Amino acid sequence: MMTSEDDIVRGYLSSADVERLFPARVARIARGTLTYTEKGRILVKAGEIDPKWRGGKFNGIEYFHFRFPEQSATMAAFLLRDGLHRLVPESLQAPTPAEVEAEWQRLAAQREAILGWARAKKALSEIVQTYRFERRRGTYSHSAHAAAAKTVEQIDRSVDDAMTYAGVCIEWAEREHRAWFWRCAPNDQVL
Repeated sequence: MMTSEDDIVRGYLSSADVERLFPARVARIARGTLTYTEKGRILVKAGEIDPKWRGGKFNGIEYFHFRFPEQSATMAAFLLRDGLHRLVPESLQAPTPAEVEAEWQRLAAQREAILGWARAKKALSEIVQTYRFERRRGTYSHSAHAAAAKTVEQIDRSVDDAMTYAGVCIEWAEREHRAWFWRCAPNDQVL
């Protein structure tokens, strides 16, 4: 017999519910391509670690949510040890652990630079509001993300990767102002 907890965990969850029920998160850089075998290995490993795990992908990062820190640590070690991060778009090449660490550091610096750019241009709100408006209209996440990227391009044509800029702003707003961010979306749509 299923309990009410099973209903919540197995059914639709908002991003707030995922964070509450699965607070241990690990991320995989997912810019390149995995083989079907590698995808299968990841799914099998996640299921072995916790059959109720949750996941998602946004802005070139794939997230795995688990209930306990030990579970996310196990998954992080597996992804690194088995070379399952992909740093180069459309590449099958597995990076070394040192390359993965360097890329995480580069991404952190890039995130800070993008947020600084958005604040200096006073564009953070406009970019995020474009995404929120599209989601309110029922647009899927990727299409809403693309609309926010067009806003970035309109604000500053010199930006070379508008999708990344928009994604950083969207993730920041969702993380820092969750209640406000999701008031735009019917049924607590998941980012």
